Amino acid sequence: MQESDMFMRVVAIGGGIIALIESLLHLIGILEFWSFGWIIEVIAIGLAILPILLGLKPIHYTPTFLGVFGILLIIFSVFIGGLIVFLAAIIGAIT
Repeated sequence: MQESDMFMRVVAIGGGIIALIESLLHLIGILEFWSFGWIIEVIAIGLAILPILLGLKPIHYTPTFLGVFGILLIIFSVFIGGLIVFLAAIIGAIT
């Protein structure tokens, strides 16, 4: 395992935690710029948990999945956490 892979995992876990906090705040209505309803917010919470799990136990195509999850998080209005998860995907793809 390379050092950059460990850095990707740490960034993915951090981005997942930030995305989880941000999506929970969206769900209770504190940090809400726009909302698509509570069902979308629950899906965003599920999408925020997946990068944390991929950071803890990576699989073969982890950067690809992190990229997809990052884009989906941005679409589901979790902007900051989605960008960090997408950044982790770029770090993993470069190495």
